[in-house]
Amino acid sequence: MRLPEVIRHYEPPLLAEILHWQGWPAETAPASPEDMLRRLSDPKRLKALWTQLPPEGRVLIEGLRRAGGAMPALVFSILYEMTSSGTPGVPFETLAVRLAASGMIYWYSAGRPIRSLLPQGAAILPVEIAAALPPLEVSAPSKIIPASPLRLARDLGRFGRFLRRFPEIALTREGRLPARWMRRLQRWLGRAGSPQESAYLTFLQQLLERMGVLRTHGAALILDLLHPFWEQGAIDRALAAFHAWKGEGSEDLPNNGMLSPGLLRARVEQALCQQEPGSWIPLPCLLAAVFPERPERLPDPSSPAGREMATHLKTWLAAETLWPLHWLGLLDRGDGEGRWQAVRLTPFGAWVLGIGGPVSPPEEGGRLIVQPDFRILVFEPASESILAALETFADPSPGDPVSVYQLSRDTVYRGIQQGWDVPRIIRFLEGISGEPLPSNVRRSLEDWHRRFHQIRIYRRVTLIRTAGEPLPRGRGIHPLGDSMGWTEEPLAHLEAEWYPQGIRPWTTGFRPEDLRHQVIAEPPGILRWAGPFPHPGVERLLEPFAERIPEGFRITEESVRAGRTAGMTLPQILQRLQQVHRGPLPAWLLARLLAWSDQPPRARWEHVILLRMDRPEILEALWNEPELAPWIRPLDSHTLMVRADHASALKAWLEAIGVSVEEMDHPSP
Repeated sequence: MRLPEVIRHYEPPLLAEILHWQGWPAETAPASPEDMLRRLSDPKRLKALWTQLPPEGRVLIEGLRRAGGAMPALVFSILYEMTSSGTPGVPFETLAVRLAASGMIYWYSAGRPIRSLLPQGAAILPVEIAAALPPLEVSAPSKIIPASPLRLARDLGRFGRFLRRFPEIALTREGRLPARWMRRLQRWLGRAGSPQESAYLTFLQQLLERMGVLRTHGAALILDLLHPFWEQGAIDRALAAFHAWKGEGSEDLPNNGMLSPGLLRARVEQALCQQEPGSWIPLPCLLAAVFPERPERLPDPSSPAGREMATHLKTWLAAETLWPLHWLGLLDRGDGEGRWQAVRLTPFGAWVLGIGGPVSPPEEGGRLIVQPDFRILVFEPASESILAALETFADPSPGDPVSVYQLSRDTVYRGIQQGWDVPRIIRFLEGISGEPLPSNVRRSLEDWHRRFHQIRIYRRVTLIRTAGEPLPRGRGIHPLGDSMGWTEEPLAHLEAEWYPQGIRPWTTGFRPEDLRHQVIAEPPGILRWAGPFPHPGVERLLEPFAERIPEGFRITEESVRAGRTAGMTLPQILQRLQQVHRGPLPAWLLARLLAWSDQPPRARWEHVILLRMDRPEILEALWNEPELAPWIRPLDSHTLMVRADHASALKAWLEAIGVSVEEMDHPSP
């Protein structure tokens, strides 16, 4: 639209306000229409105003230019929200009023009078204003975030294998993965911990459910291990994921009877199909195609209904359509200066939407290389069976297009416990890579295999310890030294053998309640064993902040300082001492520990006076008097403690209400 056609609907005071904002001198007589038009379109002033705009304002006006110079105000607000990097510095309404007040944009409301600068009707960039602005730069986005159906297929497989490996995962009441499992899954997939990445993980879970691979029963997650998903190739899996996503029905948006998610999604696909595959579609052009409604059919963005509709439409368009299309491998995202700038169809997206030929996985990939540093490099695409086998005995560090799997003794032992053995691991790696393993890797694997079968863990055994004497004789006792051994025999059998020899064993365990009452504190910091033998569990608790001595342990300022240097806090030290000490900790020990801390204890000596009353109800009434409360503290039903500097005032107050006060040098018994 041209400027005369727009401003003829503006009220004269509003045009005068725009001229004043542009810096024109105020005049008593109104300017002629020709002079008004000349001033509003003055190129020098418009260029000066352009340089004074914040970056958000310039981006918004450039978007309006790319959309043809006109856009419904509601869609204009959605454009601002989507191009503001998620953290707009200026509210849309404030920025829009500033642009309208400076005469950079105008509002047009189907010929109705314009009496306010608030967003309304349609945002218009008149031809005369656009001609005075710097020319638009036609260039590709400075940063491209490519979409990949192969990455989607790989992440879906890794998500499924993650759930297979950790079947103990239980959903929250909201049907989501708990936060700790979400963080672990992010590391498993090699994703960052941003909110957008968390939304991606939720999207993957929803895809697996819609594809029929995953279902929930209460809080439990149940995988269908016979589903064709596990044997699908990367492209077939990505295609199945797209059809599962698109086939899900959606409800109409609230408070909006003329638009529905299905209709808007069809408009997005139609707008994408009208462009040449591989060419960038500016976000304003996409929005103009998705929302072709006349402005009068949409509410103003500053109204409550407009704000609600804009929030719903923006959420659906960005979070539920454009981002899923990117994750599904159909849309590359183009950013400029940290702002969402444009989108373009990928070859896979063009094929799925029917405007391009079929795509196939790249011929390169699927290779596996074992390096001397125990890293296994896997070049995508790799088959599901290879990745599942690697994750059995190696830890994944996902990447694109190369994933790294780290071999270690712990991961190999984990694989052995799941049914693999080292000869099978060696055959598998050499068969897939087509080359012999590095010599140091083969030697380490064979050594780990030998050591694994040399180690045996005994559970539920009894540890026997003497006070320096040789171990008593008995069947099934295995010595660990001159005065220590272990046995799997029940304690009752041992006592039956030892009692005739005059041995009365002192029994303890390693449960939390077995650690109580094990030491007694004695000045000047000795922690003496309460029983005849040291307790290994107590020794482990006290060693970080106490020195070992023959009687037990000793706490000194240096030992406490060493414990705090090692990361312990004073509350943690006190908690451990209270856990193992017989009875409450003595006051002298508490005072020393506090004195060695950053907040040593302090005391203050004050003179007080005791006020004894023969009638407890009078005492209670005194305590309830607001003006007396700061002076007194009750000790019992007949006695108050009074600060010495308030004694005379309290005495005068009591005598004034008819209470006789008797002074005594010493309290009566």
